[in-house]
Amino acid sequence: MSERKINIDQSQASIGVGYSEKVEAEQIGGTINNYSPEQRQTLADAAKEIQELLDQLSQTYSTKTYVEKHAVATKAMEEIKKKPNVKKKVLKALKAGGVAALMELTKNPVVNILTPMLQSLLEEGE
Repeated sequence: MSERKINIDQSQASIGVGYSEKVEAEQIGGTINNYSPEQRQTLADAAKEIQELLDQLSQTYSTKTYVEKHAVATKAMEEIKKKPNVKKKVLKALKAGGVAALMELTKNPVVNILTPMLQSLLEEGE
């Protein structure tokens, strides 16, 4: 599988743009640039995991109403807690960049509901 990168000046962007088969720290721009390369990659990895999980759940469950989105967010939290590697990755990302940075990188309407749940996971110290 070949990888195609597009070079775009993102110095004034609020969020980076790019194309690749995988998410890389270099693709994250804007306010995320305030973090170290390791922190950016940690955020990118966790955002990718969350995005994939939400996309998968959205194929099975409707997300048209707030109640349906909340149900999907709850199911996502259950899945995150069941998978130690994903949970560890999400907690590490939250500690590295916080909820807002992770939320900025995850493009799914359910993330707005999931975010406070992730914050509570961090506050519980799990």
